[in-house]
Amino acid sequence: MVRKLTHLSIVTVLAATFAVGMFLVATGTVQQALVYQPALSVQSGIMGPLTAPSAYVFDVETGEQIYAKDADTVRPIASVTKLLAAALFYEHASHTQMVRIAYSDVVAEGRSGRLEAGQQYLARELLPPVLLESSNDAAVAMQRVSGNTLVTHMNDYADSLGVRQTHFSDTSGLSSGNVSTARELATLSIFLKKDYPHIFDYTRLKTYLNHINAWMNNNPYIHEEGYKGGKHGYTPKAGRTAVAFFEEELPSGAIRTIGYVLLGSDVLVSDMQSLRAYAQQNVDFK
Repeated sequence: MVRKLTHLSIVTVLAATFAVGMFLVATGTVQQALVYQPALSVQSGIMGPLTAPSAYVFDVETGEQIYAKDADTVRPIASVTKLLAAALFYEHASHTQMVRIAYSDVVAEGRSGRLEAGQQYLARELLPPVLLESSNDAAVAMQRVSGNTLVTHMNDYADSLGVRQTHFSDTSGLSSGNVSTARELATLSIFLKKDYPHIFDYTRLKTYLNHINAWMNNNPYIHEEGYKGGKHGYTPKAGRTAVAFFEEELPSGAIRTIGYVLLGSDVLVSDMQSLRAYAQQNVDFK
């Protein structure tokens, strides 16, 4: 009887030890799986035709560089400015505040947004004309009703991110004093998407209607497959500019959100096609 009990105890101990060992192995495997992150792999492919003097491609989740062309030269950014202006206006303005459009707003260059002096909008209703049609009138109205603190908030936000070559002079982007680099715009857009995702949701709307007006999204990428938001702009000094996010299918079949910045482009559509083709063919995460 003693022998049987001893034998049973030994078997029990061995079984328990085996079970614990397997549990530890399994736990270690799970932990490794949880902490594992696929690494960015970029092949040395050929970039297609590119008219933009500055361009930058990056992984939105990690911020890693995928492609850079003269990415540290300071250039005007035009209406890409409106992404940050809209985000910080929405944060600081009262959502119940009524804004009466002033004559000084509608004399701003351009008629996008079709605002008229005397019209009244809720403060938040200025975002669709700013982000969908790039309305300078609405951007000027946002700056006016903010007591001119909005530009200060914009520069403070940029400073908080350490993007030292980025500066804003107005909310519309008409001023050539609104400048950045392709690399710093990538950093700025990553944090904007994280802190103010609703702003990028607006930029993906094809239309927005309210009781007064209707706005159509004039972004050149709005109908492109995989488009996840962004902003484009143009002034004679800045040329054509853009920040855009696209969900890309990579060679391994992985789906990844890739960010693109173009400054000084002549043709935004073809330049973006070149950048996207490069990412789709040469980038993977393994």
